[in-house]
Formats: sequence, structure tokens, C-alpha cells
Amino acid sequence: MTEPIDFVIAWVDGSDPAWRRDFDRWKALYTPAPYVGSETADPGTDTSEERYRDYGMLRYWFRAAERFAPWVGNIYLLTWGHIPQWLDVSHPKLRVVRHEEFIPERYLPTFSSCPIELNMHRIGGLSEKFVYFNDDMFLCRPVAAERFFRNGLPCDAARLSVIRDEQVDHNKLECMRIINMRHARRGAIARNAGKWFNPRYTISDMIKTATLLPWSFWPGFQEYHMPQPFLKSTFERMWREQPDQLASTCLHRFRTPNDVSQWLMRYEQLASGTFHPTGMRDTLLCKLSDDNRAIAEAITSGRYSMICINDNNEIRDPQAAARTVRDAFDALLPEKSAYEL
Repeated sequence: MTEPIDFVIAWVDGSDPAWRRDFDRWKALYTPAPYVGSETADPGTDTSEERYRDYGMLRYWFRAAERFAPWVGNIYLLTWGHIPQWLDVSHPKLRVVRHEEFIPERYLPTFSSCPIELNMHRIGGLSEKFVYFNDDMFLCRPVAAERFFRNGLPCDAARLSVIRDEQVDHNKLECMRIINMRHARRGAIARNAGKWFNPRYTISDMIKTATLLPWSFWPGFQEYHMPQPFLKSTFERMWREQPDQLASTCLHRFRTPNDVSQWLMRYEQLASGTFHPTGMRDTLLCKLSDDNRAIAEAITSGRYSMICINDNNEIRDPQAAARTVRDAFDALLPEKSAYEL
């Protein structure tokens, strides 16, 4: 790779008293009500605690980035304003970026990940090629830069999928509505057949895509929920060509069902053929529960390059549940990184 590849990670500490006061003040304004065109009357506002809970695992994210991806350019930590006490902000590769430094003022404050993600291209100094991480996504073994970018294109797995009838998937429906307006499905896959039917994919994934080919429109894309490589120019183009839809989402202080997200940028790359095919066998998506021994074993097994560990509101004791996961990361990455004081 001759061009830098940056990492971007969004992080929030829901236990920060100052953040909590701001959160509670704005949350009180967002009561469920019929939509009347006001940003304070959006139906289905999502203020669930699992979106803001911090389990103290960010230090392991930095240890993994240093050990498993030493080729990374800069690391941009996006934050409301809080900074972990253990973080060495003087590290030459680290850029701590507060929301007001890259998100337009009229969209702030925000307690939704969508405006944060949709405005990442505005981060000062961000490279054209970058990988976006949620704070529950971790590297677990060495990865080459080519795992994320090849021939100047982001690496991704293209698979058609039917969107499920769940609240979170309403955001996907909004993204797909825009994609179907922008790209005619018929012919798009044929023009990039080698990217949609590729030996790097599983036979099962390709069969599922094939079964949906008779549909005349894009039904949806399989979402792997892993660290996502992006081209900054994709964001810039979408803001030029779809400004109203993106601005509408950014005006919502909390996540709502009719928002779009960074999924839209990924779908744009897939529908336009702006990607290099890669397999996803080296990834694992899991969910915290009251028994996380299987997750702990997966972290230390060496089988997976990347693991995403989703939170769960149904856990009886969230901190106890996360302790098993932290112990596994401590076994995998026991040494402090240069990002730690």
C-alpha cells in the first residue's frame, strides 16, 4: 500500500456525569408523539441504555490495533468530549476528535451514532482510505492492509438479502430506498458478476444471492457488522447528491426508524461496484449474555481476525457479564500499548 489507511473509532462513555446531564436534558424533549414535522416529535426514538454503555474494553482495542495492524496511518477517536484517563493523547498516530470539530453546529448535540458516522468525511486530515470501527469491534489476530483495501478499492462481501421486520432494520429500508433510486438493479450485478459470485464467498452466500436475482429491485444487502473500509470520496459524493436525506437524519438528536446511517455509504459502494470481493469466514458477530465463555474462547482461539461483540439489554448483570470478555482480552493482549500512559 502506497497510500495511508486510517482507522476511525466512535466511542461514548455513558457514565460521564457531564454527558449524562446533557443526555437527560435532551431526552426529556423527545417523548413519543405523532410526527408533526418537528425534530422533537419523532416516533420510535431509541434512547436505550445499551447504545451508551461502556465496558472498559477500549484499551484492548488500542492494544489490538498496535499489535495486529502496525501499518495503520492515523487513529481518529471520535468523542463527545470525554477522554479515558489512561489514554496517552500525545501518541503521534492518535487524533482525539470532539464532535464539534467535525460535525456541523446545527446537528449538535447528538446522541445518535448516525450523524457522527455520516459526517466522518469532514474529519480534518482523514485519509481517502479509512476503516470505521464501532467500539465493540476488535482485531484478534494480525491483519494485512490488503484485508481492507486492494487495488485502491475497499474490500467487502457482496450478498443480496431480504431485510427483516425489526426496528433496527427500518434504517436499512431507508438506505435501500435511496439505493434503489440511484441504481437500477437489473444489469448492475451482471456488470460486476465476478464481484458478486466469487470463490472467496461461501457457496451458501452465492446461492442466496442467486435466489434473489429475479427481483427487479435491490431487496437488501447482507450486513456483516464488522470494521468497514470506506472511501472518503463516497461520503463526499453522497452529500453532494443526497443532501436532504442525510441532513434530515443529522437533525435527529436520537436514533429514529426513518434515519439513514453509514450503511448507506457501504450500500453505495456495493451497488456501484466500488469494492474488491473478500470472504468473511475470518469474522465473528456475537452478543453479550450472562454466560460469555464461548465469546472468550473465540477471542483467544486465533480463528478470527475480527470480532464484534454486541451489547444486550436483557443481561441481568452487564458488568459481570463483560468481565469474562475483558479477562479474555487481557489474556490475548496482556501488555500495555504505546497508547496507554
